[in-house]
Amino acid sequence: MKYRQVMERVSEPRRLQAAWQQVRSNAGAAGIDQMTVADFEQREGELLALIHEKLKGGTYRFKPARRTLIPKEGTSRPRKLGIPVVMDRIVAQSVNSVFADIFDPSFTRSNFGFRRGHSQHQAIGHVRQIVIEGYEWCASIDLESFFDEIAHDLILRLIRRQIADERLITLVARALKAGVIIDGRYHKTNKGCPQGSPLSPMLSNIVLNELDQELERRGHRYCRWADDFLVLVRSERAAQRVVKGIIRYLEEDLRLVVNREKSQAAPVKDVSFVGFQILRGKIRVSDKARVKFKARVRELTRRNNPLSIYQIIQELNEYLRGWVGYFKIQEFKRPSTDLDGWIRSRLRSMQLKKWKNPGKFQRMMIRAGYRNDQVRRRWVKMNKWQSVKRKEVRFVMNLQWFRMRGLIFLKSFLQKQKPLELTFTR
Repeated sequence: MKYRQVMERVSEPRRLQAAWQQVRSNAGAAGIDQMTVADFEQREGELLALIHEKLKGGTYRFKPARRTLIPKEGTSRPRKLGIPVVMDRIVAQSVNSVFADIFDPSFTRSNFGFRRGHSQHQAIGHVRQIVIEGYEWCASIDLESFFDEIAHDLILRLIRRQIADERLITLVARALKAGVIIDGRYHKTNKGCPQGSPLSPMLSNIVLNELDQELERRGHRYCRWADDFLVLVRSERAAQRVVKGIIRYLEEDLRLVVNREKSQAAPVKDVSFVGFQILRGKIRVSDKARVKFKARVRELTRRNNPLSIYQIIQELNEYLRGWVGYFKIQEFKRPSTDLDGWIRSRLRSMQLKKWKNPGKFQRMMIRAGYRNDQVRRRWVKMNKWQSVKRKEVRFVMNLQWFRMRGLIFLKSFLQKQKPLELTFTR
């Protein structure tokens, strides 16, 4: 069955109002017209009515997105992000809402990316369940610049399979071809789906649902989050065969670019997926995620940081809370214990440098309970990393010292977590 009269759903005032509320809650920077979310809010009624009239009359035009570059994990090349104007975000959010109603029922139960009721935690739980059943090898395929390489005609052809309203097809085509502004100059977009638009995740799901359906037809066990996916098998030989077959399908049928260097057949325990790895049937923080975590903590705990140790701990806590909020489902105790010890060592090193004078540290030793004669026999180098291992330093800046300054201990947070629920909604 094909859906007709779909533009009426997109332009419906109540849906536009809901889309605006979503855009407002997401906030975000201004587009090329310099209109902020706060600016739009001051003229909310007037501008929503204008959007409704233009959509209804078929005259709505998307403005070019403002191109910005953000760091991309695992590569020196930055990720291209397009920042649409607020009005375009509202229209894209409204289209996204309608597409969710139409396309989501056709998505498979192994697709967890950008869907209501689905999460990255459920995705790794799904992978763990498959591994427990004996699928310990995987085909890990890396799509090269996926969002930048999707062919526009493929997107529109797949939308037309379920929607017979050319007004909406035209609207989506205008969004795809709106172009970008880079360093003040306009550039056409002849392919790709601009990251930064509320519509991009849904369009990527519509395209990669073709891959999901192909994997279902072949009887594979798999899991996908956005363009990150694993196909799980029982042997190395099967994994190598699947890698070749899936790469052929992606390149020939969907005309997507595959990074062959990063695509591999490997034991599941050696592969990172949504920041986690599966080891001995349990979920652990991936090696890549640990490296990223340590790099961020190092940045926050530079020894030349002019802030007080209390202020530094407050900033660090903000990052640690977010990290724990995501990685709380990991099931190993030692990683959190090791990281806690490493963080405290970083802070001890910072504090020693801030105290500067060994005499200052000796006074802190007396305050912590050392006798005067014990203090006189100990001399600590205040600017050496090795000093954090000294028993005197660990005694002065002990666990209670850190608790009094409010430092979050990862171990305490992670031990409170309940086992991950493997059930999820369709």
